[in-house]
This record gives sequence, structure tokens and C-alpha cells, in this order.
Amino acid sequence: MKYRLLGILILVMSLADHLYAAAVDTPRYDIVKLEIKRLKRQRTLHIYFPPSYWNTRKKFPVIYVQDGQTTFIEGAYNNESLYADSLVNMMPPNKQCIIVAIQSGINSVRMQEYNPYIGTSDAAIYAAYVAKDVKTYIDTTFRTLKDAKHTAIVGSSMGGLISMYIAAKYSDIFGVAGIFSPAFWYAPMVYDDVARQGINSKSRFFFAYGDAENNEAEYANRMRTLLLQKRIGSKNIPAPMVVKGGKANEKQWRIDFEVFYRWFTGQL
Repeated sequence: MKYRLLGILILVMSLADHLYAAAVDTPRYDIVKLEIKRLKRQRTLHIYFPPSYWNTRKKFPVIYVQDGQTTFIEGAYNNESLYADSLVNMMPPNKQCIIVAIQSGINSVRMQEYNPYIGTSDAAIYAAYVAKDVKTYIDTTFRTLKDAKHTAIVGSSMGGLISMYIAAKYSDIFGVAGIFSPAFWYAPMVYDDVARQGINSKSRFFFAYGDAENNEAEYANRMRTLLLQKRIGSKNIPAPMVVKGGKANEKQWRIDFEVFYRWFTGQL
């Protein structure tokens, strides 16, 4: 009887250990609504924590993604997602990041927040919100590596435009940027704006586009040349990645994000 009870106890303990291990090896998602106070609007933050966040006490790099509603496999609509969470799950613990996906406004509101160069633009307010309110909330609530080297901003299309704007304006906060199929053609004033900015020479920029996009090579390479002229080393701004047959859509940006992610974490 004594040995039978001992066997049951060992089995229960083993099961508990297994459940604990499963729990700490499982990623978690949080949803937070944070107000843009000056605009009296809310934005939803979809926050992904990698499995290793729960079984260590270490601090993590953070990637902030624009158009956050298409970032994760959870909630993906019609296969339109970066699958960023799936990618991070496959990475070794020392290459895992927290991802903060900021859901965009819709239609004209999105354009007002993502385009700094229109008369009704709210982009300067939105950029300050991301750089200060959102980042402060994340850094004070969770275990993060707060410095610019470990803080990246990512976006595609109009999200790429506002990510470029934020990375240039707040380069001491966001030290790394992933800019995919950026809508520079839609807002050519971005070049003069970036030329005026005192961008940190340690900043890193990763550009990507598909070769089936109209004139994207011209726009991305023009921005890269401009940044190189600001004495940011070519190692920190590799030649734009060109996806063969790639169009400005989630399928291509999924490829862009994976290569960007490996490039970003490979130098930490």
C-alpha cells in the first residue's frame, strides 16, 4: 500500500512538472487599449510574449509593428498575416523578441496618422504617441531591453512610410527599422524631411520590396543613398532585399519580416 501511494505521488508530481513545463513553454498574447490623448482616439496593442519570457527573468528586445491587425497567426484573416508569432516560436530563446503590434485606424484615419505630409496629418502626434506613450507603457510594464539597439519599428506600405518617419525623428529611441514596400512614392516630401533629421549614426535600416512593384527599387535605393550620405555605415543599411515576383502584399511582407527579424536578432 505504501509503495502504491508513493507511486501515485510520483505520478502526480510528474504530471504537475509536465503541466508547468508546458505552461512556461507557451507563448502568451495580451490586448491593451491605449489612448492617443491629443486625438481622443484609442489604439489597440496586440502584444506577443515568446515562450522564453515565462521561464527566464531576462529582458527582451521589442519590435513595434504598424498595421498590427495583420501581424500574428492568431486572428489572421484570409491568410493575410506576417505570422510573426509563428516565426518567433521557432527561434532559439536567445533570439526571441516581444512583439507589439499596433492596430491602425481605418480608412481616412489611418492615412492621417500614417502620412506626415498632408494638410490634415496627425502623424506627428501619432509618432510621439508610439515613441513615448506606447514605448513607456511597454517598458514600465514588462521586462524589456529599453535601449535603441534593442528597439525596432516595422511597417509596410503606408506603415513603412510612418515607420521611416518615426525611425528618423526618434532615432535615439528606435535604433532599428524594417521598411517594406514603403509608400515613398505617395509622399516624396519624406526625402527632404529625412535629410533634415539628425539621425543617430548607429541606426540600422532594412529595406525590402518585390520586383513586381512599380518603381519601388528607385524609391528604396534613393532613401538608402540619402542615409548613407548621413554617415550611417553601409553595414547598418544593407542593399534593399528584392523578392523575386513579390508584390505589395502580405505574402511578400511575410518573407520580408522573416529576413528582417533574423538580421535584427543576428546582431544583438
